[in-house]
Amino acid sequence: IAIIGLTCFFKIPSTGNPVIKYWRIFFLFLALSTFVGAHSHAFFAIHDGVAYKSIWLPMQVLNGFAIYFAQLATLLSVLKNSKQYNAWKWSYIIQLVVYYIVLLTVQKYVVTIIDNALGLIPIMILHFTAKEKEEYYQWIAYGILVSFITAIVHGVKFSLADYFNYNDIAHVFIMISMIVMCIGVRKKAALSNVQIG
Repeated sequence: IAIIGLTCFFKIPSTGNPVIKYWRIFFLFLALSTFVGAHSHAFFAIHDGVAYKSIWLPMQVLNGFAIYFAQLATLLSVLKNSKQYNAWKWSYIIQLVVYYIVLLTVQKYVVTIIDNALGLIPIMILHFTAKEKEEYYQWIAYGILVSFITAIVHGVKFSLADYFNYNDIAHVFIMISMIVMCIGVRKKAALSNVQIG
């Protein structure tokens, strides 16, 4: 997941378009969050204690920023002409602040799951239902839709083998989700380059 996130960050050209910039940063923070999180799983059999939380909490903080940058990209694209532009903008800031307060207080993964849902579900719906259609909107929306398969896989604990269980399958769907979204953002970046040129 970290490699895919970094690949998307580097493969999406920097166009000077703030929408592209924020999507690139989304992928970067997702990559960093996953990279840090891998260490918390690799080095700690027991997911508790100060040492574990010193790695686990930064992973969640980085994830919160990833969601926020996806929201900013949406704000400057799908919502740029919305009458509720400022309301959306402030809701994103408030969500980020509340997420960090609750995360640091509760220190449970369910807080991150809720933040991801509150961040990504509206982004998906906004991209699916936008009045001004751009081709890449569908890629973003379908990418997020794919990511929610992970919840089903986790919920039913669907596993193919001991060494390819529901956790592994869920991560595969996260990777597919990122690739689909990345394709969409790359299409937008290519179009932005054409328009600038």
